[in-house]
Amino acid sequence: MSDPAYSEAEAERRIAVDGRDVEALLNKADHRFAALDRRAAASFYAAAIQAAQAGASHDPAEIRRAIAQGREIERGILPHLIAELAAAGHSQRDWHPRFAAAVAIMAGQRQRPPSSAPYPQTPTAYYHPGLPEREFADPSEFAWRDRVEAAFPEIRKEGLALLEGDGRFAPYVRRSATRPQGDVHGMLENRDWSTFELTDSGRPVAERVALCPQTYETISDNAPLCDIPNRAPSIMFSLLAAGRRIPPHTGMINARLICHLPLVVPGAGALRVGTSSRSWEEGRLLVFDDSVEHDARNDAHLDRLVLIFDIWHPDLEPIERAQIRELFRAVDTY
Repeated sequence: MSDPAYSEAEAERRIAVDGRDVEALLNKADHRFAALDRRAAASFYAAAIQAAQAGASHDPAEIRRAIAQGREIERGILPHLIAELAAAGHSQRDWHPRFAAAVAIMAGQRQRPPSSAPYPQTPTAYYHPGLPEREFADPSEFAWRDRVEAAFPEIRKEGLALLEGDGRFAPYVRRSATRPQGDVHGMLENRDWSTFELTDSGRPVAERVALCPQTYETISDNAPLCDIPNRAPSIMFSLLAAGRRIPPHTGMINARLICHLPLVVPGAGALRVGTSSRSWEEGRLLVFDDSVEHDARNDAHLDRLVLIFDIWHPDLEPIERAQIRELFRAVDTY
């Protein structure tokens, strides 16, 4: 691979102007590859190929090179994961069968099994086979539910206090130079859906937690939070503007469930997950699988406020949780 033609900063500037700039996408990919950030490189090579296939101006020889580079990266992922997992105490022979299948799917050696569900699990990053396909879970299944709902008045009070501050909520989908970004369902930097997050890359943010101590303590002490290095848990206040809608989308992994504790429900609105819809009720927990296509709408004339957090999928065994954690540690070093 030859040296990139211009700086990474210049590539990022051009991509920000035109996300289908094939030359800039390839330049960004080459910089990431040279920095041994193979996952980011693969994502930018793939974005360049996709843009070229969609009709963007390109050099065919460069696209052939991008395809070859992507294949080289893909060939290396499985040996890397096997070695890193073994070093963490999870030899391949000890992998849980569902986890072994998930890794094979991630590495492109196996297809996801067919599903008869009208809205199957379609996570964007990691698929763990064999988990029940259900749109909403029954909150009564979770023994910790009552303790979380009992703290509703205090959590609501802290959420309302945040709304009185200036500029604390930010668009949930934010611009990033670390991965290619398309339209993102029209939500990129869109304040129709904004959040105040108590965690960042799975770790608590001290100054934010200090503003909502009862919220953080209640959730972290009671809910079986999904803890995946650099990804989860996520605990956040979510604000959906009056009369606005979050378009259909799916989450990143199906090894977790998403919880909503509604704090301010000013009127009509609903959360749809697959074929089912639920209305929010203040203080009443909703639990759903966000790897199933879902959307939300607020038909009221005032903003809706919900506390969101993620928990491990209850059907996972402890060894699967441990192996998933180490898998993502390994992914981050590739």
